[in-house]
This record gives sequence, structure tokens and C-alpha cells, in this order.
Amino acid sequence: MLTTILLVGEGKTEVAFLSHLKSLYIQRNCGIKLTIKNARGKGPEYIVDFSVRQRHNAAYDRVAVLLDTDLAWPDATRKKARKNKLTLLGSTPCIEGFLLDILAQYVPPETPACKQRCTGVITGSLLEPESFQAQFTQELLEARRDGMAILDELLKCFEK
Repeated sequence: MLTTILLVGEGKTEVAFLSHLKSLYIQRNCGIKLTIKNARGKGPEYIVDFSVRQRHNAAYDRVAVLLDTDLAWPDATRKKARKNKLTLLGSTPCIEGFLLDILAQYVPPETPACKQRCTGVITGSLLEPESFQAQFTQELLEARRDGMAILDELLKCFEK
């Protein structure tokens, strides 16, 4: 039986990282059809609304949303996500902070500082899945998932 999964990224960097993970974890004929969509930012309310619309356009078995925590997630948005069976995965404070954390690097508390720090730590463009290949290996991700609840939840999305 085929399991259908939708992963929604807040923006281009999330989509590039999710695409990299897909290349590592999803093999042909593995019984999983994984789709990645870009919500193109605009805040948590818009991203959740976008994800709900995508869920209604196709009957996905599971839907997870990777978005930043630097903007508050209103209670109504969380409730809407729960009602529509969306798993919200928060990058603290942003995707760049999440990436730094995976690499066991210092994570500045503010988004602009995280973005700046990433340019010195991660080689290549964060908008290209290939940029993650060298540093974000499956071995590293598996080693880090026990200590990072959000990473563990994210990687579970790639399992049947």
C-alpha cells in the first residue's frame, strides 16, 4: 500500500533542505510518495492555510509543515492545524538556526544573526539541495535525532 506524505516548507531554504532529506531517505518503490511544496512565507497563519488547502486538494495520509518560530503561532492557527491533522515542526528561531543546531554549532537567538552565521558555516547556497550533501549526511542526521525532538519528528515523516 502506498503512503502519501506532503511536506510543506515555509520558503525556499526549507524546500531545499526537505528535498535533500528526500534524496537521502526516500528510495524508488519504497511504498512512500512524498510531495514537497513551498508556502512562500507570509507568516504562520498563511502557511497553515496554504497547507490546509493543499491537504484538501489531494488525499494525503500525512501532512507536516516546517516553519520558523520567530513569529508567534496564534492559538487559532495551532487549533486549525490540529483540526486538519497537520504536524507543525518549528525551526527555532528560523531554518538557519535549525541547520546550525543540527551541525552542533552555536545558534544565535535572533533570525538575522542565524542567517549571517550560516554563511560562514554552510558552504554553498541554502536554496540548492546539493549544498546540504556534504555536511548533512544521513549518518549525522541519525546521530543528532535523539537529542533534537524536531529533527526526530521531521525524519519520522520519511518513514512509512
